[in-house]
Amino acid sequence: MEQFHGQWHASAAMRTAFLVLLSAFIAFGCAYPRRSTFIHPAPLALVKPDDRPKDLWTIRFIGAELPQFKATGLPWDSDKTDPDPFIRLVVDKRVVWESPVQKDTRRPEWNITLPRNVEIPENATVRIELWDRDTAVSADPAGSASHTGLPENALQDATARVTLDNLAVVTLMVSAPRAHQGVGLHFEVRPDAIIVLDVEPRSPAGRAGIRKGERIVAIGGRRVAAQSSDEAQSGLSLASERGLTLTIADAKGHEREVTLDKGVTWLVM
Repeated sequence: MEQFHGQWHASAAMRTAFLVLLSAFIAFGCAYPRRSTFIHPAPLALVKPDDRPKDLWTIRFIGAELPQFKATGLPWDSDKTDPDPFIRLVVDKRVVWESPVQKDTRRPEWNITLPRNVEIPENATVRIELWDRDTAVSADPAGSASHTGLPENALQDATARVTLDNLAVVTLMVSAPRAHQGVGLHFEVRPDAIIVLDVEPRSPAGRAGIRKGERIVAIGGRRVAAQSSDEAQSGLSLASERGLTLTIADAKGHEREVTLDKGVTWLVM
């Protein structure tokens, strides 16, 4: 009897180990690849000035100049060293971008062009904030300025100096938005469909009305189930350029066909 119980406990332990391994395989071994359609900068000749959205801009933050002391007259840091400044760009109360921190300086230099275009409607509230980093999780305000739309002196392709409320100055430049070529989809490849994870709003996919969570079940009339994942990804990435029809299935399985335009994609932060 004792031998039987020992064998039973051993087999139970083996079953438990097997279930753990099976769960791990299901959780990690069956993950489907997540990808994005190919995208690259559009040739300048492809984009006419009239085609550029009037509310999109490329923004480059060049640097800043901070006064010798805080607005209270106190030193920036308790040890009397210079501040550790960084910039935040806030549009309609949403933090669009935050710069890296520059250590111990009142004249930080960034020379960073934001990675995507920034959408700034004429009536948007744009706030440029300068901060002094204290610790990894805390910072003190070091000046700010709010405008309706872009600052008045921020003219296209010209250096602009924006004075903040504590007399600090931030130097920036705004330029025309950058255009890309690409379908504008982030997706997950499944054996029978491509699951849409996200859509760039100002892209051929966005303009075609493709929505997050929908399934692309055919590309150019060929079912995804009949293609390898690489074939499906390649066909999807070229769908706009080649004028291929996509068959889209919604959550209820209803299918519709869309044809992507050949226009550019405007990547927006």
